[in-house]
Amino acid sequence: MPKLSASVALLSLFSLAAIPAASAQTPVDFAGFNQSCMGAATFLLGQVPPEVDSATILTPLCGCLQASFGALSQADVDELAADLGGTSTDESHAAHGDYERLLETASSSLQSCYAMPEVIAALDAAQAIMNAQDPATPATPEYKPADQQPVPEIKLAPSN
Repeated sequence: MPKLSASVALLSLFSLAAIPAASAQTPVDFAGFNQSCMGAATFLLGQVPPEVDSATILTPLCGCLQASFGALSQADVDELAADLGGTSTDESHAAHGDYERLLETASSSLQSCYAMPEVIAALDAAQAIMNAQDPATPATPEYKPADQQPVPEIKLAPSN
């Protein structure tokens, strides 16, 4: 009889797994955020010299941001994408409902992502490229070696 009970329990588990969860949340679509983030070099990095491929820095930075925003709602992610894309407005911030909380979350995440080893290495590599192009030119404040670079104050909302 124990084999029959185990079989019934196993069948019950399989049938429950086949039923879609009524409370399952739709996964957040990060496509728009990723596009905005990868296009926001000046916003996220400052002026990037033409000899530096900003994608080498933005790829790990934007990936980190996406991972850190995994618990946010689609509306939150869309508002952050609009901020990065320069299309957000005071009205969209007000309509969001809790934009100040979202801004704090985004700023904290961005600070953490700037400190990631992959991002630091990409910034250091960019500095090395710039130094190789013109070794007589001192490093710009945005591209000091990572261990000497202050973490910038982050403001995701463009001034209107």
